[in-house]
Amino acid sequence: MKQFLILIAAIFFVLTICTAGNKQEKENPASRNFVKKDPIENFWKWFKANQKRLRKFEDDPDRHLTEMLVQAKKIQPGLAIELEPPQNGIIHMTVSADGNEDLFGLVKNIIAKAPEIRGWKFIAFRQRMTPEQVRGIKLKAQNHELDPEQMKFFPVINGDTLDLIIYAKDITEENYNQVAYGALLLLDNILGEYDCVTKVRSYDFHDMPSTKEELEDLIPLLRLAAYVDAFHSSKK
Repeated sequence: MKQFLILIAAIFFVLTICTAGNKQEKENPASRNFVKKDPIENFWKWFKANQKRLRKFEDDPDRHLTEMLVQAKKIQPGLAIELEPPQNGIIHMTVSADGNEDLFGLVKNIIAKAPEIRGWKFIAFRQRMTPEQVRGIKLKAQNHELDPEQMKFFPVINGDTLDLIIYAKDITEENYNQVAYGALLLLDNILGEYDCVTKVRSYDFHDMPSTKEELEDLIPLLRLAAYVDAFHSSKK
């Protein structure tokens, strides 16, 4: 008899909860169709509310960029944001996957959902530099300087795929990792982030050969962007 009463009490308790839940759902129909807010839309909502203040980012670049990256991290960790000083009253803001191909689709989606805001232009992925701009780059890899005007490349073609061997002076086993990292940053600027990742399958880095015969087969690095474009155009 005691067990029977306990069972009745339990059933009554469950029915009470269900009734209360149904009552709450009737009072608040929106709860039945609750949809988690899109973090991308949240980011742009925040941006619109703060864009006038963010236009003054040059006053304190580190603080403003850190603030924007904190908001971008709510979409997905690993995103990067770059701001350029205003040109003709327009600030170019780049959203980057920082070379992570897994985030490329997300970056495209972020820019696709960007609002129209006067005085701002939103760009997906770091863009190419002009050859003139590339000539002015000198990258330090520890004690090693990378000068694009002194570097060359050799294409390795296998069907529709393109691999590249990049040549620079004084590459050794000891400094290979540091030089490779610096060279990839340089290639990112030469080809643009998207093409650097998607249009070349792999990169390797070798010391510059010393013989005239070997050097004749190599191509100046400043011609890399034109070469990659021509290679992919020929496949169409």
